[in-house]
Amino acid sequence: MTARRRRSLAARWLPALLLAALAACSGPEPPLSKEQAYFFVESLKQVENGGRQLQAADLDEARLLGALEMLDQGLRLAYQVKPSGLDKLDLSLAKFYQRYFIEGVENYRLGIEAGDEVQQRRGLQLLARWGEFWAAEGGAIMDRLQPG
Repeated sequence: MTARRRRSLAARWLPALLLAALAACSGPEPPLSKEQAYFFVESLKQVENGGRQLQAADLDEARLLGALEMLDQGLRLAYQVKPSGLDKLDLSLAKFYQRYFIEGVENYRLGIEAGDEVQQRRGLQLLARWGEFWAAEGGAIMDRLQPG
């Protein structure tokens, strides 16, 4: 092989080899950015804490308002989660998160504020569906969010 031919082959393959080396060094891309993971996990925590506070036996008006604020904060965070990232964690996650978690919290929260027991029950039914999904898949999903 002539020197000219070797340089020609090197010029053709060098960029591809460099890209392959860079891709190998960068490691796998996390399914969610740190910000998106925070929005997702914190939305779950806020809603769970608000729900627990609503179940307290000594629920007075101040605790009720605090619990409702936690639900509201959880929803604000949930609205910032991008479904495309959730699909990278689990193919059903975005659908369940939107249809059952977010809509469940919305219905339950609005039902409490309006004193509408039917809407509260609807919210609780949706949240129960979310709970079934999360009980089965939540551990594996959370493992995928953890680095390393």
